[in-house]
Amino acid sequence: MDCVACGSAEVSEWPERTAQGYRRFRCRTCSKQYNERSGTVLNHAQYPSDVIALVVLWRLRHRLTLRDLAEMFLVRGIVFSYEAVREWEAKLAPLLANELRRRRHGKGG
Repeated sequence: MDCVACGSAEVSEWPERTAQGYRRFRCRTCSKQYNERSGTVLNHAQYPSDVIALVVLWRLRHRLTLRDLAEMFLVRGIVFSYEAVREWEAKLAPLLANELRRRRHGKGG
């Protein structure tokens, strides 16, 4: 994984992980520390990326309301507000749409 600050390939992985379980790295060139989510849309999110992606996917696929999603995950022990769902959808929906569009037209993965 290249450094998110300087782009250098001289990166060392630390043995310990972040509180959410993401791998940690340190650039030998610029001495910056970062993790797997640094430089992404979900960099400062409080919840794991897979939970956020699942919420947005359910919102788009099944047309659930914001409050229904918050309530469904509350039953599973994950507490967030319907406003968080709105923010996640605003961040991730355009990225998902672009990726699906690229795949449909045969220009990616």
